Amino acid sequence: MKAAYFRPVPLIAAVLFVLHQLGQKVWGLSIPFADNYLDNLLCMPLLLPGFQVEQRWLWGREKHTLLDAFLVTALLSVVSEWVFPRISSGSTADRWDVVAYFAGTFIYLWQDMQPS
Repeated sequence: MKAAYFRPVPLIAAVLFVLHQLGQKVWGLSIPFADNYLDNLLCMPLLLPGFQVEQRWLWGREKHTLLDAFLVTALLSVVSEWVFPRISSGSTADRWDVVAYFAGTFIYLWQDMQPS
């Protein structure tokens, strides 16, 4: 079994994230749709492999279940789109961010359905 972070989807997500951050912060590029939703879309393909590694180290589980992935995504969505906006004026709730989180989860899980 390949290490969680060395699979294609997390690697592509990491490269896209770094390129987007460089584009925004260093090169001053603005792509409104990407600026609003790309980081949220890439979040779960970057976070879930870490969760998988944690599950392997702590519990000896080689893979997390679909329920695990969706529960992690739901928890992140609630915290970032409901809790944070209520306790900080710097955070804004956006239901499309939740859609992006779950889309990222589907993209990450899609790689597991592909033949090796």
